[in-house]
Amino acid sequence: MKKLFGGLLLLIGIAICLDDIGGLLVLMLTGALMVYGLKRWKRATTEGQKVVAVLVMGAAALLLFRWFPSVVGLLIGGVLFYLGWKVFNGGLPISLEKVTAPRTPTNDTSFDADWRAFMDKQNKQ
Repeated sequence: MKKLFGGLLLLIGIAICLDDIGGLLVLMLTGALMVYGLKRWKRATTEGQKVVAVLVMGAAALLLFRWFPSVVGLLIGGVLFYLGWKVFNGGLPISLEKVTAPRTPTNDTSFDADWRAFMDKQNKQ
């Protein structure tokens, strides 16, 4: 059962990552534009060069915000892939067979509950 669950997480993670691979390419382009804009800003000697650097960094920011959902999808896909791999190889102790019984309320204020508590206390002494 663990192998099936792990394999399912692996497949879902791979599918999400492959679907959002365009987002990864745009993220790399955004990073390159941001680095280029920052370097151009530091080397700028005139106001015109500073304006061009700000425009390049603004374009990078717009690309980042436009493709932000793809980046989030890549992160989610990566996390699912990692968890699936760990479960599939037995690295995470996940047990799908263990089902717990419903809890009984602990705020039982009936006389019977008080009497049982009193008797348990007397038996322990």
